[in-house]
Amino acid sequence: MYILAPVSKHTLANKLRAVGAVISNRVNDDPLNITLELTRRCNARCDYCNHWQEQKQTEQDLADYVAVVRRFRPFSVTICGGEPFMRKDALEIIRAVRAEPGWRYVSIITNGWFLTEDRAQKLMDTGIDQINVSLNFPDERQDTDRKLPGLFKRISHIVPWMTARGATVQMNSIIMNDNLEDVVPIANLAHSWGASVMYTLYSELPADNHGHLFPPDRQAKLFQVIDELSTFKRRVPGVVANTQWYFDMIPTYISGTVIDGCTAGKKTLHISPGGMVRPCAELAPVAHYSEYDHRKAEPVSCTRCFQACRGEVQAPLTIARIVDGLRSASPPPRPRA
Repeated sequence: MYILAPVSKHTLANKLRAVGAVISNRVNDDPLNITLELTRRCNARCDYCNHWQEQKQTEQDLADYVAVVRRFRPFSVTICGGEPFMRKDALEIIRAVRAEPGWRYVSIITNGWFLTEDRAQKLMDTGIDQINVSLNFPDERQDTDRKLPGLFKRISHIVPWMTARGATVQMNSIIMNDNLEDVVPIANLAHSWGASVMYTLYSELPADNHGHLFPPDRQAKLFQVIDELSTFKRRVPGVVANTQWYFDMIPTYISGTVIDGCTAGKKTLHISPGGMVRPCAELAPVAHYSEYDHRKAEPVSCTRCFQACRGEVQAPLTIARIVDGLRSASPPPRPRA
């Protein structure tokens, strides 16, 4: 979840509440986002993530996840895994987080495999604000990417099914060497489905896999794709959810310039299935959530990635950015067939 970018389908009144919540969050120095890992278990077998290779960890009960939200009072809560629907009580946890007093933006990240029409409707009925579905390829290559035959067929059915029923759906897409030619087509596909898309730059940190990084002879292509995305963002507002600042900084990072200022551990917290706080998903646990004080935490010095979960939080909160978030109270119209 990234400030204001994904709220385009919500009413103006709700957007104004979101702006108020952002201001309150800043004034009180509360975390901007908390990611709740329900499990590290996953049915996918991605080669750039090692969650599925880990032994099963102790997993908190529903009450513990609510206690995390109550303690830190974040602007937004992201439910994830692993694959969160590997837990049978995922919907109950989401419903409880939503019911906790106070305003917060609640979203989920899923690979989409378990989103049948019935489960998708039950998910929407929890009142969840945003449903994020991972998508790195705009066709059946997504099946190969996740080692789940038939996955793209499921995604291509359920995403437009959900948006047609009023859900705010965002595709989460990794920009990597393998899919550079598919990055802009994914934006077009998301638009045709009535969804938005958030891009993140590939990092080798989750599984120490360097095979998807950009070799020197492909960096010019990467920068060209970033320019095309920026043009698409201006031409079709409300589809590409990234800030322009994030896109502008990617060439800086790729060319070797160190970008300081990561807010992991202070403005963003990652809570493991067992209740341990990680400053981010790629860093080691530092304390149990009941003992962690983000205001006293030392800033992290890591500069080894520029994923969106870092870069979008660092993006300046400008007037133009707020206006961009408030501009549309309805989703962008789908292109005509």
